[in-house]
Amino acid sequence: MLIFKNNSIHNNNRVINNHEDIVSTARFENESWFIDLQKLSNDELMRMYNIITIDKYEFAKNAWYIPLEGDKRCPIMIAKGYKIPDTPEKMVEFQDTAKILEQEYSGFIDAWDFGYITRQSIEKAILHILEIRSIEITST
Repeated sequence: MLIFKNNSIHNNNRVINNHEDIVSTARFENESWFIDLQKLSNDELMRMYNIITIDKYEFAKNAWYIPLEGDKRCPIMIAKGYKIPDTPEKMVEFQDTAKILEQEYSGFIDAWDFGYITRQSIEKAILHILEIRSIEITST
C-alpha cells in the first residue's frame, strides 16, 4: 500500500531518491506509453503500482474485449478500477469502456501488448511520474 510521506520515495524500505534511478527513467519520457501513463491520476497510478509490486497480479495482454479465463485485465483497466464483468450486461459495458480506453491509451496498450514495456519499466515510470509531481511515497 502506498501512502504520502516526507522528501524521498521509499519502496520496500529502499530509498529511491538516487539520481541514477531518476536518470534511468528519463530515457522513456518521450515514449507514447509514458505519455499515456501520465494521463492517469495519482490515485490510479498508485492503484497500478500496488498491483504491480504487492499483489503480483498477472496483467492480461490482448484481453480488451472478451476477458476469458477469470480475471484478465490490462494495467489501464486495473488503474481505472474497472472490475471483471460477471453478467452479460456488464460484459457489454466492459467492452464499450475498453474500446474508449484503448483509443485514449493506445500508446501504452500497444507497448504492453507487444512486450515493449515490462512490469519493472512500468514500476519505474510510475515512481518517476509521482516524483515529477512532487509526491513522496512510502510503501508499507
